Amino acid sequence: MKVLHLIGGGDVGGAKIHVLSLVKELSKNINVKILSFRPGMFTDDARSMGIDIEVVKTGTIFSDIRKVIKIANEGGYEIIHSHGAKANLISALAKRKLKIPTVTTVHSDYRLDYLQSFLKRYSFGLLNTISLRFIDYYIGVSKNFKEMLVKRKFNPDRIFTVYNGIDFETPLKDYNREQFIKKHNIDVNANDIVVGILARLHPVKGMTTFLEAAKWVLKEKPNVKFLIGGDGEERKSLERKSQALGVSDHVFFLGFIDDPYTFMHTLDINVLTSISESFPYVILEGTRLKKATISTDVGGISDLIENEANGYLFTPGDSKKLAECIIRLANNHTLREEMGLRIFEKASTYFSLANMSKTQLNIYENILSNNR
Repeated sequence: MKVLHLIGGGDVGGAKIHVLSLVKELSKNINVKILSFRPGMFTDDARSMGIDIEVVKTGTIFSDIRKVIKIANEGGYEIIHSHGAKANLISALAKRKLKIPTVTTVHSDYRLDYLQSFLKRYSFGLLNTISLRFIDYYIGVSKNFKEMLVKRKFNPDRIFTVYNGIDFETPLKDYNREQFIKKHNIDVNANDIVVGILARLHPVKGMTTFLEAAKWVLKEKPNVKFLIGGDGEERKSLERKSQALGVSDHVFFLGFIDDPYTFMHTLDINVLTSISESFPYVILEGTRLKKATISTDVGGISDLIENEANGYLFTPGDSKKLAECIIRLANNHTLREEMGLRIFEKASTYFSLANMSKTQLNIYENILSNNR
């Protein structure tokens, strides 16, 4: 089997991790190649992992499409698998010449991808919405996302589900909390409880909820420190919000984090406040280090987190509830350890990289069988 993956190449979050880890694992069983439409960190990381990747950047989207068609034909690829708006557009336009099945992974709610920009929402966002209708098959990164696509009138017989998975087998590096604290100049003492969130600073991530919760927490627990890892267009407004709430002495904006496990290792409590997600890697990365976890009840997160059994769920925007959960965990070291162990046990059993790859291979087999 030969599968050609298409991706924009500017991805730095969950989509990047998903594609690179999946393609690396798939390559053990099938012939798979990535075409990226720009050079950069995504391409560099793929090459460092030994992945077959080629940059297609000819100058215009039309010549890019011709190049994709040529590579697919000459390589004898049987499936085109796209990720993201630009890749979906090119896949939808190239399929008319290729006459092979196309599939896309829906990593996020495409209607919320460009909330920060009116222009992008009604250009890239609209083009992506149209392109999706011309792709043959769809993969939602949670059961919730499959249901979303069905509600939006996509053919349910052509929608599959592949949950994100990570490698629980390969040993991690020896991370050092003190070195991380010193590197980022964080004012954390030995008795402090460290609560963190790692995400793009984008409206869909609901970061104001995190800051508002910090205000509630600090009234009762002044020894809690809050770390925000990641960067984005909302950074300055969030920094102003932190100052307005009077929590800026306890909230630290760290910027882009190149290795998420260095961040996770430093935390006592891992938090997610998104208003929309599929099945985020940032939760899985925390589970690998057995971190107590609190998240909004969105996407497929409830398939992993059982509220008050192995973590805590709350409604998006409910900063008081988030604060209550943080305080409960901050007050009880044993509870943090128990919750971290329980979520690790479930994640490592059901959300491994091997499971993700096996499910994806079965989907490819179904697609090829249908098209025969």
